[in-house]
Amino acid sequence: MKVLFVCTGNMCRSPMAFFMLKAELAQRNIDGIEVDSAGTMRHEKPMTKFAASTLDKHNIAHDNNISKFVDKKIYDSSDFIFVMTEAHRIMLSALYGANDKVIEMSKFLGREVADPYGLGEDAYEQTYNDLKEAIPQIVDFLKSQQ
Repeated sequence: MKVLFVCTGNMCRSPMAFFMLKAELAQRNIDGIEVDSAGTMRHEKPMTKFAASTLDKHNIAHDNNISKFVDKKIYDSSDFIFVMTEAHRIMLSALYGANDKVIEMSKFLGREVADPYGLGEDAYEQTYNDLKEAIPQIVDFLKSQQ
């Protein structure tokens, strides 16, 4: 099974979710789930320093993630795509057609995951907390789909 997290720039929310889900899967000894992240913008930039430092603060292993665009190949190869906002779902629907495999994070949180870009450490900590709340639920959902 292949899972994709999508945000706008693929520099904050989606790479944080990517590394956090990988850590949760490892902690629960769950195999067979491949994780990736991408963005709706076309550029190649590193994960922000605050995203990296927030993951470091919470002992979440990560590397120097470089952003990528959620192109058709990545989209088609993903079994489930978790988007941070309704706007991301709309964008993917416009690009590739509506699809039930695209799931808004609000399904797990009751709210969207706000973009911390440019807002400082506190905003990234809030993003971390939102993702920390959602990730165990996502793992349970994925296990139910295996």
